[in-house]
Amino acid sequence: MLNRKYFALGGGIALLAGAVIVHACGPFFPLQLLDNRAGTLSGTPNNSFAYEASRLVTPGDHLLAPEAVRVPAGQQPVDPAKAVLAGLSPEQIATLAAMAKAADGDAAYAMGTGVPATQRLYAAADVDFGHALASCAAASSASPASSAAGTTAPAAATPQSACAAREPLLSRASARLNEILALPASSGAPRAVAAATELAAIAQARADDCTGSDACASLTAALPAAYAKPRALAANGAADPEGLAVASFGDEALTYLHDKKTGKQCDYRSFLNDTPCAAAIASGNLKQAIGLYAQQAARGGNSGLQSLRFIAAWTLADKARVASLIDDPVAQRLLVSYALAREGDIVKDRPESAFEYYGGYDNSYGPTGYADTARGDKGIKPNPSLVSLVEAIRQRGIDHVAGADRLAALAYRVGRYDFASELVAREHSALASWVSAKLALRRGDTAAAVEAYAQASKGFPAVDSSLEPARAQLIKGEQAVLTLSRGQYVEALGYLFDAASCQDNIGVNDDSVSDVAYGSDMAYIAERVLTTDELKRFVDSRVPASAVPPAPLSDAGADAYYALHHTTADALRYLLARRLVRDGRIDEALPYFPADDDPRYGSFSWEGGHTIRKQLQFRKLARDYAAALDEAQHAWTRTNRARGWFAAATLAKQSGMELMGYEQGPDFHDIDGAFAGGSGRSGVVSARVDRASDAGAASAAAVPDTPEARAEADLAGPFVTVDEKRRYAASESRPLTRFHYREIAADYVVKAADGLPPRSQAFAAVLCRGTDWMRNDDPARARGFYQRYVKEGAYVDFGGPFGTLCPEPDFRAAATFTYTQAWHDVKRDAGRNKKRVALIGLLIAAGVIGMGAWRYRRVKGRRVEGRSK
Repeated sequence: MLNRKYFALGGGIALLAGAVIVHACGPFFPLQLLDNRAGTLSGTPNNSFAYEASRLVTPGDHLLAPEAVRVPAGQQPVDPAKAVLAGLSPEQIATLAAMAKAADGDAAYAMGTGVPATQRLYAAADVDFGHALASCAAASSASPASSAAGTTAPAAATPQSACAAREPLLSRASARLNEILALPASSGAPRAVAAATELAAIAQARADDCTGSDACASLTAALPAAYAKPRALAANGAADPEGLAVASFGDEALTYLHDKKTGKQCDYRSFLNDTPCAAAIASGNLKQAIGLYAQQAARGGNSGLQSLRFIAAWTLADKARVASLIDDPVAQRLLVSYALAREGDIVKDRPESAFEYYGGYDNSYGPTGYADTARGDKGIKPNPSLVSLVEAIRQRGIDHVAGADRLAALAYRVGRYDFASELVAREHSALASWVSAKLALRRGDTAAAVEAYAQASKGFPAVDSSLEPARAQLIKGEQAVLTLSRGQYVEALGYLFDAASCQDNIGVNDDSVSDVAYGSDMAYIAERVLTTDELKRFVDSRVPASAVPPAPLSDAGADAYYALHHTTADALRYLLARRLVRDGRIDEALPYFPADDDPRYGSFSWEGGHTIRKQLQFRKLARDYAAALDEAQHAWTRTNRARGWFAAATLAKQSGMELMGYEQGPDFHDIDGAFAGGSGRSGVVSARVDRASDAGAASAAAVPDTPEARAEADLAGPFVTVDEKRRYAASESRPLTRFHYREIAADYVVKAADGLPPRSQAFAAVLCRGTDWMRNDDPARARGFYQRYVKEGAYVDFGGPFGTLCPEPDFRAAATFTYTQAWHDVKRDAGRNKKRVALIGLLIAAGVIGMGAWRYRRVKGRRVEGRSK
């Protein structure tokens, strides 16, 4: 349907469709399964439409569309235009370009004496075929213009006569193309598939030109064999860099899409715009086209996938159309798969909401991005078209169901639980087990649900073909939600770790499940539900660090570093390291921090017209922080302890996110602190309340003001245990402020100031730095630092711009400040009272002299007595 004529336009439509999820600004946070646990566990199981459409049929050969060929990392995909010219010299390539501009095929052939036979024959044939197409197209476009002008074109100029007149060109082209196929395989193979493809196009042109019913029937009957020829050649090893063999399925399918009364050709626009042409296609022909498009999609052909999408959407809009196709197994599976993946239910009684995709901006609708009534959200009702589809297939009898597990999922979604149960009982697949788990939860049979989930995820990450890899991950995620609700916290973390780790290795295509934040749910359990020791035991037993990759070359740009990805295991280990630091267990935290030479951790800045990279050394930061705290707590002198507190404060302020930041609220390390929300259970940490105002007091009363109250508010809803709430409250950040480590830095500033002489430079400098740090985050605390300086500190030369220009504290001077200050006081007082000081000095001197004289006489007298004896 999307043949080469319309491929560019079809690609433009696809781009426009994809553009709806792009936002001008602001973040998009992936879906967290724990946000709506009931919705997660009751949502409809399904696969993406791309996955299902590519498995409607099983290919009987190894052919792949070019877009489906996997390109090894670091390599570029093959350019088809260059591939068809492989082995030719520049002179031969120039000759082929000149041949394409020739007046006719004979002239082109005469120019190609230096070109290999197969390339020469094909280029000459292509010239004649191109002229034949152009002449017919020109006559067809001119005919409506003549009619509109009220003129009658001569018989020789009618479209029919012009197209019939191209037969000599077609015959000459056909002869040369057949010569290519007659060549030995060694010389003809490079263009054999292209020749067979063009012969099929010529056969199609002749069928379009015919006027006699018998002749037309004969030409039409020969078309399938003509389209099958390039596929047979490619399957037997002929080169096909352009993917013409797989494309021929779509070209052949197009021959069945015509108005059964007028013969008018239909295409994808007929279905997209619901034109009379589409409605006039015979149901048998439509089934044939669906089968061919399914063959194309099964070999990775995107054009076939898009064609199936247009046909399915058009069919589901009308009950009669559905009834005319569901007796065909491939068509039936197509409709069910499309209904599950690409049509939503009805939101607030708006029929158009069935086609609205919310996945790009609203996660509340679940993993598919479309409204899903099974999730139990208010205001969503089953889509009548899907109800009708299920009922129509059910009425044909369960023995005529194609893909019972898929239909079971759709029956579950529209509320036909009895029919869904009957279908899954007949099917043994991972998808059927997934549906069974949902049905068990609806019955309240948790044990059966646990067993069904286990069966569905058996062999993870490899499951059977009923599920694509992204859905196998989703099952693991749902297992985690159910397990968490049963109080099995470590097991729940394990399921999410498995899902998130698997996500490291597979991507999510634009038609697949919405990006699910398994890592975010994993971080919630690791950070807020498990105790630190439980998490440490889990990491030690299951989460090894990944190998440090080699650093890019010294002259490599930032992109080379961004291409180095850390794993889920690395992220979980780093989370544990920061949690241990918060608990004061810094020595234990060191091995869980990334290695200091790991090139995956660095920062970039633009300096002097160049991009400058700085290696982040987390372990060194942690060791420095530990040393600062050790000095603060164990140094012998008050001044040295103050120096330690200030060093710890500086590290906490400047590197607190890296050292001790919460992965989620209140710091949001997972998004580098860029937003105050987006992951975890607490959406946004409340701003500090100015309790000095009546408005502040009133707003404070409306906000839960204890960890327990916040746990109740953040963990509202079913599938949450009392113990989880208790653990959540116990693991709350203290203090509970955004960038909580800045408050810790401020606390350390207070401790540093407490250990310094109030009138020392260091005292003022420490409080100045604290004022600077807190003036934006906590203005009230910044004012407190300044007021303490004014009250207790001495005048300093940076007192005017206090809190903006702060020097380094002089701790060496502070260490001798008391003695130095006493000496300065003596000198000052002596200067102010010179006469009194002189008199006192004389009296002291006289006293010293008198005392000396007395001692001298006494000692001398003892010596005389001693000699007389």
